Amino acid sequence: MDREDILRAKDESLARLRGIYGESAETVIADKRYGFIGDVLKDVLSKPKVEKVTWSDRIDRVVLNRWLGIPIFLLVMWLVFQIVTPQFDVGTSFSIAEPMMGWVEEGLGWLAEQASGIEGWFGALVVDGIIGGVGSVIIFVPIIFLLFFFLSLLEDCGYMARVAFVTDRILRRVGLHGRSAMPMLLGFGCNIPGIMACRTIENRRDRMTTMLVNPFMSCGARLPIYLMLVGTFFAAHQGTMIFGLYVIGILVAIGMAWLFRGTLFKGEAAPFVMELPPYRVPRLAEALLHMWERGKWFLIRAGTIIFVIVIVIWALDYNGWLEPIGKAIAPIFAPCGFGEWQPAVGI
Repeated sequence: MDREDILRAKDESLARLRGIYGESAETVIADKRYGFIGDVLKDVLSKPKVEKVTWSDRIDRVVLNRWLGIPIFLLVMWLVFQIVTPQFDVGTSFSIAEPMMGWVEEGLGWLAEQASGIEGWFGALVVDGIIGGVGSVIIFVPIIFLLFFFLSLLEDCGYMARVAFVTDRILRRVGLHGRSAMPMLLGFGCNIPGIMACRTIENRRDRMTTMLVNPFMSCGARLPIYLMLVGTFFAAHQGTMIFGLYVIGILVAIGMAWLFRGTLFKGEAAPFVMELPPYRVPRLAEALLHMWERGKWFLIRAGTIIFVIVIVIWALDYNGWLEPIGKAIAPIFAPCGFGEWQPAVGI
């Protein structure tokens, strides 16, 4: 029997196992291995007649259910976005970020009033450039920090580890496994830590694929853009629309992972085995610390870029160069409905 016959027999055996058990060969082998271990332990290990069922076990029966796991995860994330995202121009809202954004806006207004006495180009730079430009982004910082806070709560309570488990079945269909879920979830906060977290993935093909699709996860820097667009076109359902944009990013990432694993990084996904930690009550201090660390990272990385771009745009506008540049590039965006120079410059 030559090499091709062996590989063909292997593929046929794997397909037969999948047809019989409805699972991948790695999962079947792991189940059988642990089943054998369990049978051996029954003969050599004495246990109490009534085994204690913990609260973690009871919760996992629902959260890790084959059919309910993914819907529960989507529901949890939808609730987070509903709580975090303010419903601008809508009479009812239960977003806890809205009053915080009001405080930031009042503070920026006070700063602009104090700086209004500065004359000349420097006063225009401070009021119109720094406070007006950077402030339009700073006002969304409470939403970003709150999103990091709730993600930290979910991580500290042990739920995020369950997310890796329940998403393993879907990710395995595109050539990845549950270990790729955590770096992708970290991408919600910032893609850079998400890509750095891929170092924990041992298999090179899985690691490279996860790194390449991580930028499709909507990071915190994109949230202000989402909020402005959704607030303009979908004011009555902003939380749901923001959630939908994040889901679209996840679906695109999964689709690209399938494409990469079928072209650039061919091969079967590595087996995935993980130990689920017990649920615990998250500590507020730890959640706040994680929120601050991730939020500070965003402010330093994104804030620096935003500050430089705002200064450049202000300088072009102050010297009368911005409008001619906008009119020159506006025809490029006219087919998209942005024929005026202002939106062309904004894009």
